[in-house]
Amino acid sequence: MSKTALVACGIAVLAVSVAGFAQDACSSINTAKAQTYGFHPATLTKAERDQKSKQMDAFWNLVQSGGKPALACVRQLMAKESADTYFLFDGASLLANFDKSGASDQSILDGLLRSNMKDVAPDGYIYLCLQLSKRNVDIGPAANKYLHAENVTVYLPQHGAYKLDRLRGAILLYGSLKPNLVDKYLIPELSSSDPEVRDTAAVVLSLNLTEGSFKALTSLGEMENFSKEARESVAYSKTWHQIQVVKPPKYTRQEMLDKLARLPTMDENIDDSEDKALDNSIYATFTAADLDAVRDGRRKMITGVSNEAVEGYDEMSRILLNLINVVDAYSQYRTH
Repeated sequence: MSKTALVACGIAVLAVSVAGFAQDACSSINTAKAQTYGFHPATLTKAERDQKSKQMDAFWNLVQSGGKPALACVRQLMAKESADTYFLFDGASLLANFDKSGASDQSILDGLLRSNMKDVAPDGYIYLCLQLSKRNVDIGPAANKYLHAENVTVYLPQHGAYKLDRLRGAILLYGSLKPNLVDKYLIPELSSSDPEVRDTAAVVLSLNLTEGSFKALTSLGEMENFSKEARESVAYSKTWHQIQVVKPPKYTRQEMLDKLARLPTMDENIDDSEDKALDNSIYATFTAADLDAVRDGRRKMITGVSNEAVEGYDEMSRILLNLINVVDAYSQYRTH
């Protein structure tokens, strides 16, 4: 047999061996999946939940020990799954924990889209979405699923029982997206038949502060079908306010761009005086061409599911709106 034939034979044997190993690994994972899942958490007693939790831990350990071939098995199982909606969510969680390469990102998104929101905690759902969004996966469809879900309000015990309602959850989800995608997914929701969805879309768009957002909100007229909170939020963003700008500023334009690029990391020991100096330096040195730099910095403030992330996004939105007032951007859609 020639050397070339021997090499070809060796490759063929190796391929068969790898396929056989993968098949064996998938067989054990398939069996464990069948024995572990097929339930809805809300229907279980506490004792049953505790037992299932142990079984799921064992399943996760089995997959983790199997490395990349095992992760591929989970992706295959999720792709074929049509009924076990909780497995779709837990499988997405598993992949998000064990695969940071991006190879599982679409499977994770698919799992989120096909899971049942009644099976999962809203904060856990948002957490998974944000992991994908940080890797520049378009989570807009998953965000819209949350937007239309029932009973999404939860309280975060690790953050002082912070109330995470639909609006705050939407700020986290859509705030993690590029602003043009926020417009893409939320402008159509302004005509939703669900009042809470409508109001949430209007408030988040009033924070998005793009030309597309302003144009869409202006088209709503008097907003008779929206809540008082939504009307006030939209009116405030659309109304020009005079901003006091002190010159010369403490920091140059480039220094402020560098600080924005480092977000969410901030300088230590920022007191009220320094905070005002930072804001003023933006207003004194930035132009309309720098609005996107502020938007990019704002997205970085969505670091997780927390009150700090919501408040950081709100604070950067305040700065962005003030800069829009200073440079008088989008004046055709705003009132003086």
